[in-house]
Amino acid sequence: MGSPKFEIGQCVRVRRRHWLIENIESSEFAPDVLEIRCLDDDATGQKQLILPRSEIAIECVDDELWHQLGSNVPTDAKGYSAYLQSLQWNTATAADNKLFQAPFRAGIEISPYQLTPLAKALDLPRVNLLIADDVGLGKTIEAGLVLRELLLRKRVDFFVVSSPASMTQQWKEELSSKFGLTAEIVDADFFAEMRAERGFGYNPWQSGNAFIISHSLLRDEGYMVGLKAILGAPRARSMFILDEAHHAAPAHSQAYATDSQMTRAVRELSKMFEHRLFLTATPHNGHSNSFAALLEMLDPQRFTRGIAVSQDEHDAIMVRRLKSDLRELTDTPFPVRHVDNIELPDTPAEAPELDLFQSLLDFGELEGSKGGHSFVLLQQRLLSSVSAFCTTLQGEVNKMVNGDVKMAAEALLKTATRQAFKGDSKSKNLAAWIREHLGQGSSWNQRRLIVFSEYQTTIDWLKKQLLEELSVELEDERIAEFTGDTDKNERERLKARFNADPAMEPLRILLCTDAAREGINLQHRCYDLFHFDLPWNPSRLEQRNGRIDRRLQPNPDVYCRYFTYKHRPSDRILAALVRKTERINRELGEVGSVIETEIEKRFKTGITRENMDRLEQDLESESYLEAQRLKEELLIAPEKHKRLRKLESELQSIARRLEQSKLQKNVAPNALQAVFLNALEKMHVDIGPKQINQENGVDVIALDPESPGFSNADWTPVFDQLRERPRNKDETVAEYRQNAPVKRVSFSPVKDGDRLQTGIEHLHLEHRLVRRLLAQFDAQGFRSRLERTAVLQTAIERPRVVLLIRLTLYAKGANRLHSEIIPVAASVNQKGVTPLKFEGQTASEVYRNLQEAIQSSSRPDEPICDEYRKRASADAQFLRDIAEQQARENEQNVRRELTEIGEAQARSLKLLLEQQRDRIIEQQGAVQQEFDFSEQEREQRRLDKLNWENRLQELDIEIESEPELVRQKHIVSARRIEPVGIVYLLPEKLS
Repeated sequence: MGSPKFEIGQCVRVRRRHWLIENIESSEFAPDVLEIRCLDDDATGQKQLILPRSEIAIECVDDELWHQLGSNVPTDAKGYSAYLQSLQWNTATAADNKLFQAPFRAGIEISPYQLTPLAKALDLPRVNLLIADDVGLGKTIEAGLVLRELLLRKRVDFFVVSSPASMTQQWKEELSSKFGLTAEIVDADFFAEMRAERGFGYNPWQSGNAFIISHSLLRDEGYMVGLKAILGAPRARSMFILDEAHHAAPAHSQAYATDSQMTRAVRELSKMFEHRLFLTATPHNGHSNSFAALLEMLDPQRFTRGIAVSQDEHDAIMVRRLKSDLRELTDTPFPVRHVDNIELPDTPAEAPELDLFQSLLDFGELEGSKGGHSFVLLQQRLLSSVSAFCTTLQGEVNKMVNGDVKMAAEALLKTATRQAFKGDSKSKNLAAWIREHLGQGSSWNQRRLIVFSEYQTTIDWLKKQLLEELSVELEDERIAEFTGDTDKNERERLKARFNADPAMEPLRILLCTDAAREGINLQHRCYDLFHFDLPWNPSRLEQRNGRIDRRLQPNPDVYCRYFTYKHRPSDRILAALVRKTERINRELGEVGSVIETEIEKRFKTGITRENMDRLEQDLESESYLEAQRLKEELLIAPEKHKRLRKLESELQSIARRLEQSKLQKNVAPNALQAVFLNALEKMHVDIGPKQINQENGVDVIALDPESPGFSNADWTPVFDQLRERPRNKDETVAEYRQNAPVKRVSFSPVKDGDRLQTGIEHLHLEHRLVRRLLAQFDAQGFRSRLERTAVLQTAIERPRVVLLIRLTLYAKGANRLHSEIIPVAASVNQKGVTPLKFEGQTASEVYRNLQEAIQSSSRPDEPICDEYRKRASADAQFLRDIAEQQARENEQNVRRELTEIGEAQARSLKLLLEQQRDRIIEQQGAVQQEFDFSEQEREQRRLDKLNWENRLQELDIEIESEPELVRQKHIVSARRIEPVGIVYLLPEKLS
């Protein structure tokens, strides 16, 4: 038997894997050398050089697939329909930048506004995008859509997400449940586990391609050295997602923002990734150079630190929408926020919290403490609680040396200590509100409440007061704390408990410090929030409110409340601050950075008798804030009508693209459920009527992990991910599986207004369980047992046959650029087949018609099936030339489209780099006065100027090299054409 003849683009089976031949090195004097790339999912793109004659076994798979058609027993209509559906769902393309694919593979109903970041990303040669939407609009979902789309298009194969430590687990859950992406959280436990398994010298970053890491560990070289080692130079097809990205911006200063440790860490790391997504609701801190530095980390080919950014420049890479605007223009049911001041008029002036406030004002007027740090610190604590004030004052007293000031402080401390453990008017009124609206003792309704305070001491004191006032025992678990001291496992348990069904979970009140104010989803079962104290920073106030005022809040209204004492002058000012914050949010959409900075300046020396009236007047003044508003450098047009008009046009365009994409890529939930059930049936997993129940109009399916079909150990981790809660630290694996039931599953996506059902997992095409089951229908041709032939009877007049082939185009590195299913139809007679032409019909329309015919068909008797099975291989060979010719024509069209995309992106990138060079040269000639700069600010300015010089040298090289790299990524280096099925459609009445 002669050795097989190899061609570029062929698929071969060797070394127990399947490989694409990318190149063949032929020589007259040496044997051929094949350059091959792995096609198997667990090693995609892995490169090998082999000598075919030296391999024990090497087979060409492609011809084998043609001969296998008809070798299996023909399948039934339901099974073949499932097979064809999964084939179509697994196609993807990079040749159409207008086509959305990710939205149809997500476990949530997507609103059109959430696709704007994806639309922008598809137009960028490198996806460097700042998603700066308002709090609660779903930035995580928007980032997940971009990531999933780039993974589908093979533009990304490695990603790292960095977020505050409190949000790493939430990111892991969101990526898994919504997008089917399994990412490892990198921390001390993960490093220890990896090294225990694989040796101390092992680099844990080599263990996978999807990771999540906290912000704090970005600054720890012990964790970063391994990541940088595998990234090396900018790694192709890599993505860095930075959540709460404002933490990386250079820090506040007087005149010129200066780099923080976080700034330097992110700057060094981000440049090693090809693509970057930055997420923040507060992108600008009031310093132009800080914003420019943040954008330079995001896209160093577009922005340069130290050079101001114009709106035109950032429009291409920034998405910013306001909740108020979207509520006006869309039918997305964002809740209506009510901010209520609960005034306490009956508290007597001699009450300790009021008396101490006046005493503290007296203390602040003493020489050495007026307007000082200690005074402001103590005032903020006192406005929270006497307990927090007392604890802080004790620490301050211990540091004091001034005799008179220390004596006054000790007198204050003596008074405060007597009251520190007692309740005050706020705690008693909060308890009264809870008794009226939630319950007390052992009698509670299903309502829940979040209470925020800036200080741990206040939270601890308040918990004791509420337990006593509400007659609640500690073990009743009605009240819990979420603070900076809460470890990550306990945080996840608290979130799960707070979002669980109140009929099953007793927790009703969550007392939180500002450790819970960023990014954590607490809206599913709660629409009430109290600010026990008010932060002097408007953004923090907004972030707190955003825990319940966000997308997927099922209640139409949310309530954010705070207390003020009628007889405490400071409370008038804080109430004015809240009113002003809410008014600006309504009119401008947010409190801009310049306004916020101005407000913080006014509060810098605290609230004193001297400035009290002026502070209140400033906050109530229209002219004052209007003047500040005009200075805003934020990136939204301040004129609301212009902003709305632009947003409306954008949303209409996105909606049209979404509808067009649905025609090609939609995955209907009922169709996916049918394929899922068919896959279970093929595994001999019985799903009877008792296991499928209707709840709220949708099917909910109960799965039994003990079913014999799931006996393989590989199914265990799949079902562990489906359990209702994470495993507790002190729980054995066996105890966990016994005590944590597997969720039921549904194919209905989570919709706005739906209440989260913690016992139901919402499945989608990318869910791990679904992917595992649908792998049975994998048509790569690598499973010889696959039933790719169908003989069916349906409502047609004459017999037809449809041959289905798949065209796949690859870039260098087995990077799939395009795949599609091509149908070729023919009439059938006893002598053979005659090709048919479907004038005016696209391949997708023919494919849909075929699906409809199959779904209404039945299987004929076995002798007829056997007759057509025997002729399948010959009929397929006859139609092969026609199918391959059609594939080559389609290939030429796709190649042209890819080339056009590559050329357009290369031109755009070259222009971008040239414009950056021109801006730097122009800025070098400008003069900036530095008289009011501090020494640290001058040094920062010097480093920025040095960076301009280095960047100009880099640009000379990049202008020539970078556009060519973009072109190369769109060049097809290999093609594969393979048969995926043949189906005979026969009349219901055979002659």
